[in-house]
Amino acid sequence: MSQAPPGQPPLVAFSWDITSEHHRLAPCAPRLAGPGRAFMAGPYARDAATVETAVRFCEQHGLVPLLHTLDLDLCGLDPVDEQLVKQLAEAVRRLGVTWVTTDLAMWTKDGEALVEALVPMPWTEDAVEHVVPRVERMQDLLGVRIAVENSSYAYATGDANPFALQAEIARRADAYLAYDVGHHLIAATVAGVRADELMPDDFAWDRVVEGHLSGVTVLAEDDGITADDQHAAPIREELWQLARRHLPRASALRAMVAESEGIRGEDLVAKVDRMAREVRSWRGEDR
Repeated sequence: MSQAPPGQPPLVAFSWDITSEHHRLAPCAPRLAGPGRAFMAGPYARDAATVETAVRFCEQHGLVPLLHTLDLDLCGLDPVDEQLVKQLAEAVRRLGVTWVTTDLAMWTKDGEALVEALVPMPWTEDAVEHVVPRVERMQDLLGVRIAVENSSYAYATGDANPFALQAEIARRADAYLAYDVGHHLIAATVAGVRADELMPDDFAWDRVVEGHLSGVTVLAEDDGITADDQHAAPIREELWQLARRHLPRASALRAMVAESEGIRGEDLVAKVDRMAREVRSWRGEDR
């Protein structure tokens, strides 16, 4: 199976829930396939059936597989579940991926999956000390690097810069980075600052191998402004512009993903087409 080639234009990728949406969205696949296109699967480590479905789908349509894990517990309080990570390593081998992405969050608690209620990493240096050895051990077990992703926040805890912490974890653990544009806007919203102010000048863009983009809903609650990551929501121009300002600095970018769970087929095709145009623009190919 093909892989994302280093030093080449980034793959343009998309996601959907292959367990519940596959039959509804699969008719769109021929319009989403082609050279330089990829599909991001998001299985649980023990869900071998979903991995096999993703493998067959990618082979059928000539898509490069990507892997976003739903229970690789980077920031958890429980000890690293080595058996679970080894099972995930089987998914890595079967899909043929060379990195995996997951949010800087607690994904499980006492064996219970928290995928609908992630607990993001607090913005503190102590969190870095906790997470780095976990990432190092998981990478040893997986046999590939983890691309640690900036998480979505309903509220901020701590006063350190979240992107500085994310980059420090990647440097110390010799990991990759994934940059989620919508999560960036959400973090700025809950912190009460402009998005560009939150991104440090020395962020480790050279470690960013994957970018994610989806919609964001901003909510005015009784206790202040918050925001929510909505993969089915339209991508506002503000988010496209935020991606355009930052992602050209990611010199090692290998894939850009249109996260699209819950979306209509026609909207997904339009989103992926727009993303392909944006990637060409970032690289100066439209000049």
